[in-house]
Amino acid sequence: MIHQSPVPHDPRPILVGLDGSENSESAMWWAVDMAVETHRKLRLLTCYSLPALVGMGISAGYVGPMMSSEEIRATDDHHRHALDALKSKILTTHPEIEIETYLDQGSPVMALLKASEDVSMIVVGTKGVGSGHALLMGSVSYAIAHRAECPVVLVPESAKRTVTGRVIVGIDASNNARVAANWALHFAEDMHRDLELVTTWHYPYSAMSPEFGVMSGPDIDELRLAMLRDARKLVNRVKKHLSEDEGSRVSISAEVIEGSAADALVEYSTPQDILVVGSKSHSLVASVLLGSTAVGVAHRSRCPVVIVH
Repeated sequence: MIHQSPVPHDPRPILVGLDGSENSESAMWWAVDMAVETHRKLRLLTCYSLPALVGMGISAGYVGPMMSSEEIRATDDHHRHALDALKSKILTTHPEIEIETYLDQGSPVMALLKASEDVSMIVVGTKGVGSGHALLMGSVSYAIAHRAECPVVLVPESAKRTVTGRVIVGIDASNNARVAANWALHFAEDMHRDLELVTTWHYPYSAMSPEFGVMSGPDIDELRLAMLRDARKLVNRVKKHLSEDEGSRVSISAEVIEGSAADALVEYSTPQDILVVGSKSHSLVASVLLGSTAVGVAHRSRCPVVIVH
């Protein structure tokens, strides 16, 4: 898969992973709102697996379906009809949206990654149905977030579909955060939402434990104030940079919060908001360190989380 940088105002379709659960359908409606606001096509995808029979003894190595051709065709028709029903439901209220449907067999992760090579973003729910054929459980959602080349939107069950929330982006000194902030600016413009930049600072209290002795140099209050000043300078510098974007009409504000980044972003946001965080890598090995902030936010957020690579 060729690496793609996140593209502001990317006109390519929005891909939605569906598994038959209420949560995945809720995620679909968030994607519908994004498609309407950004004038993009919508691509609906579901995937299912067939039970397989593995040969033993002289038949070792043979793998075949445990279902007859009629049963396989019936299963395929069932999922295809379910996709068509969702498409019809969307078109009832949004006839202007152009919708593509895709049905695949095998791994949901591989199906979504394959279908995402020419899309602007992937939208998935963060909880599956617990059993069944087309399962997009949390592990699948996070695997997509780790490996996809495009931004991934993770929609939890608690997210409240509305047009009044903010786009909140987590800011630190990394290039990943700057890329995410730039993407979030244009996303907020597309979605007609205000943009809020949030950075955090955290004083290493453990460094002042009595067993380590008394630190020389500035006292605790001076160090805390210095860290707070640095955080304010950082977020205001990013705000100034984004505000200089010609043509942008987004209202931009900035907030500095003491505490860990993941805790602050989760507690500061509401179910109506959309959180944007930058991640560090596309690789499987580095995905273990997708970023403690990104992982913490994705697991605990009450609102949709966009992970921008």
